[in-house]
Amino acid sequence: MNHLIYICDDDSHIVRAISMKLRKAGFEVECFLDGFDCWEKSQEQPPHMIITDLQMPRMNGLELCEKIRALESTKSIPITLLTGKGFEFDHDEYIRTLKITNVMVKPFSPRKLLNHVQESLNLTNEVIG
Repeated sequence: MNHLIYICDDDSHIVRAISMKLRKAGFEVECFLDGFDCWEKSQEQPPHMIITDLQMPRMNGLELCEKIRALESTKSIPITLLTGKGFEFDHDEYIRTLKITNVMVKPFSPRKLLNHVQESLNLTNEVIG
């Protein structure tokens, strides 16, 4: 079974780097440039995981997380939040209140992100794809 991951970030370079790494590892990936588009697609087809940026137009990452957690059909989806605001952002508060699986500060290692995705989906000992 292919695991579907949504990547949501308004920086096309980051989206490209993450999607290439995940696709190479065997994941199915869909990309969005803002939280609103990701939210709409999540209602049609919930992914296995969401990787989202904090700051985006129309709907930011925190708003997306709140909407995902509010619905029964999407509330258990693992979410990794990416942020360039490492010291300005209270990671622990949002991890606790929005049940965010992980917060990664930009710049981050694509390999570390891949490892986190595999751990979040309990795939550390599986071959994907």
